[in-house]
Amino acid sequence: MKSKKAFSSIASTVAAGAFVAALSGCASAPQKDAGDRTLVENEVDVALTRFYGEATNARQIVQNAQGVLVCPAITKAGFVFGGEGGTCAMQINGVTKEYYRAAAFKAGLIAGAEKYSLLLVFNDRSALANFREGTRNWQVGGNLSVSVAKKGAQGGFDTKTMGASTTVFVYSQKGLMGDISVDGSTFKKLVD
Repeated sequence: MKSKKAFSSIASTVAAGAFVAALSGCASAPQKDAGDRTLVENEVDVALTRFYGEATNARQIVQNAQGVLVCPAITKAGFVFGGEGGTCAMQINGVTKEYYRAAAFKAGLIAGAEKYSLLLVFNDRSALANFREGTRNWQVGGNLSVSVAKKGAQGGFDTKTMGASTTVFVYSQKGLMGDISVDGSTFKKLVD
């Protein structure tokens, strides 16, 4: 009986690993194909437009940022074990400078699938420079510390979180999401 449980646990872990790898593979480097770049850029524009509708000060937050990593479509799926992934664009002064792959492995009370958008707003020049440096992976909660934005009573985002060097905004077509954990999410620069 013990060997059956151990095999089931190993099989679940292997299946989850394959799932995360498949999600990561879906987020291929858009630099290789102009059509892929155009598609990602269109998705980024839509995601930013939705973000601007989230709060009265959303546009100002992006305009005042040193840089914004826009992840227009992070797909999360699984059953007990799961993963998430998507392609992101680093924008500085409204212009895309490079692309990143977002990925994460999740375990726990996971059942089903969902899609959401994520913005990492870099308020500090040195935090942005460190993030863009080299091609290493950045992990939220590891070598990337972020503050999660909260919506205030006046319809704008709470300005206390804007003092952080990096602020994360997670939202879907239904609005700002507070129940998504970004801890453990990794971001890797895509290169040709």
